[in-house]
Amino acid sequence: MFPLKDDNPTETKPFLTIFLIVINVAIFIYSLLSGSFEEIIYDYGMKPKTLIAEPYTLFTSMFLHGGFLHIIGNMWYLWIFGDNIEDICGRRRFLLLYVLSGVAAGLIHALSDPKSAVPTVGASGAIAGILGAYAVLYPRAKVYTAVVIFYFIQIIMVPALFLLGFWFILQLLSASITWIAGAQTGVAYWAHVGGFVAGAVLIWPLKKRRRRY
Repeated sequence: MFPLKDDNPTETKPFLTIFLIVINVAIFIYSLLSGSFEEIIYDYGMKPKTLIAEPYTLFTSMFLHGGFLHIIGNMWYLWIFGDNIEDICGRRRFLLLYVLSGVAAGLIHALSDPKSAVPTVGASGAIAGILGAYAVLYPRAKVYTAVVIFYFIQIIMVPALFLLGFWFILQLLSASITWIAGAQTGVAYWAHVGGFVAGAVLIWPLKKRRRRY
């Protein structure tokens, strides 16, 4: 299932969501054009083994991406779901939710494999926090979703809780299976799980206290 858009209007313009997308894309393009892409990933990606000596990488890793599909997927999810969370939180609290979810995601990933020297990059942990917050606040919001049915792509509307809950369960199962098997994977599943849970919890104190209809 791949989300296309949600049917959940906002009252304000998502300027911070747009700014975060622009910053992430700009840093990705700069990294590619710099001629030092791999060095940037290694120096500023979060490596569990050296996290204590390099705590700043919990933040810098959130703005790096490993490839085109990586950044396109992350920014697409941020665009679809970020505007409503920015609307309900306000820009400052939205940014705090984004950063804290990303930090929580990085810490959970580090705890899951503390001896790893492989750099982890991507905004997916922070965006997972946005997804967790959205699932809590707007579980019945309708999301236009592309699904493959008998080799044909169909567009259906599903409740946000179903779509995001399915995504979370998939991340949790993948994380558990790879951890139990002791296998290495290119996807930081535990970071996704940690970010999602962090966002679902943090949205309560960070959302504005106003009534939504």
